[in-house]
Amino acid sequence: MAFPANNLRKNLHKKSEVLFLIDIHNPVPNIYQLMQAASMKAARNIAIVYAESASASRSAAVALQKALQLRQPQCQVRLVKITSFFDYHRVFGPIVRTGMNRMSSLAHDLVGEKGIQKIAAYWKLFLPDIVISVAPIFNPVLYRSAQLANPAVQCITIPVDLEEVGSRTWFTPSIKQYYLNATDLLDKQAAEAGIPADYRFRISGLPVAESAYEPRPRNRDWQLKAIGLNPAWPVGFISFGIQGSPDILQITRALAKQHQQLNLIIMCGKNKKLFRQLTTTKIPFPTAVYYYLPQTPVQYLQLADFAIGKPGAMTITESLITRTPLIVQKSKNALHKGNEAWLTKTRTGIVSATPAGIAARVNEIISNPSYKEQLAIHHHQAIYEIAALIEQIAQLEQRMKKAA
Repeated sequence: MAFPANNLRKNLHKKSEVLFLIDIHNPVPNIYQLMQAASMKAARNIAIVYAESASASRSAAVALQKALQLRQPQCQVRLVKITSFFDYHRVFGPIVRTGMNRMSSLAHDLVGEKGIQKIAAYWKLFLPDIVISVAPIFNPVLYRSAQLANPAVQCITIPVDLEEVGSRTWFTPSIKQYYLNATDLLDKQAAEAGIPADYRFRISGLPVAESAYEPRPRNRDWQLKAIGLNPAWPVGFISFGIQGSPDILQITRALAKQHQQLNLIIMCGKNKKLFRQLTTTKIPFPTAVYYYLPQTPVQYLQLADFAIGKPGAMTITESLITRTPLIVQKSKNALHKGNEAWLTKTRTGIVSATPAGIAARVNEIISNPSYKEQLAIHHHQAIYEIAALIEQIAQLEQRMKKAA
């Protein structure tokens, strides 16, 4: 598909001093101060589409909704599960609900015009002016359905990965869409996939909740005591995403063998079995164990001295923004190899293959100041950049529409 020419990149360059000026004396800029010169006055319907089964996708969507709604109170900013669209399709609805797999990727090619018409019925509930996707794989179908409902809709994809693993997971040049890419590698992959330069923009990282930018709580000791922990000892935060993982139990046991003066805050996700096991396991130091929390548990991460998790892009990003040194368990598949390499290259965390190995690196990551120094170097303001770019895209398209 031929992407129409636009002047967005030039316009952004001209306004960059206004849009992205951050006061060095105030490292957490108020979003109104940061972008007040580019306020979007038009009321619009903005849909943010996410994959509920993927914690990174959901976390990014929630963060974006709050930031955009704060910036644009006159707009309706709605979170939409990707399954909500495919429920209108008899064949692919059940496939999509099973999660991201090889069958899911067939939606690119096998959902024909009649299928698109069925899926587009969703938009009768919420006619979109802007559709933002932080979900992979299904965007060609998603955007075609939105364009059928509103030919003037603007489509924006934000890959919530550090790289594209697998062709057409994120980059699909057959459908007009803007891309906001968090790494140089993503931007390179987008170019190689055929995405024109005017439709891809390099942002400094992935979007996380604005609360992650808040300073560590002054009443940290009180908060730790309130959840049964000892403020005199180091605090570890363990989370493996929305689904939890049996590895958490093994890591906890390994920590119990090697450490005595330690605290753990453990997130089990939706794993009820893991929650039961952890709450009945004898551990020689204080622990606070939580079942699934609908909101991102950033407030607990901010209480921690270090974090342990899987090498996911959002795990790494939340560690960066809260400046919490991270130990990740080495992945058993290729999906996270690039993330592990990035973590090692930037020296913002440690990759370890086994629970015992993770436990053995705790003292190092607590006592070595270089990890926090590197976290400070790679800290970013992506959530604010993204909000500014979305405004600029909407304004440009509005001007182009008037000019036509």
